[in-house]
Amino acid sequence: VVCLYRERSSGRPVAIKHISVQQMSREEREQSLNEARVLAMLHHPNIVACHHSFLEDDQSLAIVMEYAPGGTLHDYLRRRGQAPLPEQQVLSFLGQIVLALEHVHSRQILHRDLKSQNLLLDRHRALVKVGDFGISKVLSSRSKAHSLVGTPNNISPEICVGKPYNQKSDIWALGCVLYELLTLRNPFEGSSVGDVLMKVMRGSYASPGEAC
Repeated sequence: VVCLYRERSSGRPVAIKHISVQQMSREEREQSLNEARVLAMLHHPNIVACHHSFLEDDQSLAIVMEYAPGGTLHDYLRRRGQAPLPEQQVLSFLGQIVLALEHVHSRQILHRDLKSQNLLLDRHRALVKVGDFGISKVLSSRSKAHSLVGTPNNISPEICVGKPYNQKSDIWALGCVLYELLTLRNPFEGSSVGDVLMKVMRGSYASPGEAC
């Protein structure tokens, strides 16, 4: 659950994610704690800032984050209906996400779930910030990840078949986000998760011109 609060000391609005850990499995609890750890490592204008985190009576984890009043990029695109984004806006969003990923990858961190639902906007819909690092992974130098994670529409072919992967899988997801910015739809869509994964592995998608 994410709630909006106003910080007493500064008066600024903040978003606090309350995560109940009491009934969680060890893996789920580690995933929640991981988000707080990863966010604390990252300081960049295009990444949602984590101000601090704390445990509430050993029953829930609270992550105090920067508030993004413009909502998610996904919701913004859906509200546009069939109206395409101006080219300059697409380039601006893309450039900002690239800068955020460069910062993340320079610290040997994989996001692993880059998608429009995890990209947040400011009030003027001009500044975009990468958020939701719940399933991110910190890699040692030259290492690769193996676990199957991420949103089916945006995961890379190597993740689909269980092969090791690295930062390049985030770049694949970035390409999927760019496709959505251009066409207002996902590149890989299907009637089931299996159908989507099959299209990802085959590289079966409509060209942006046909999808618009």
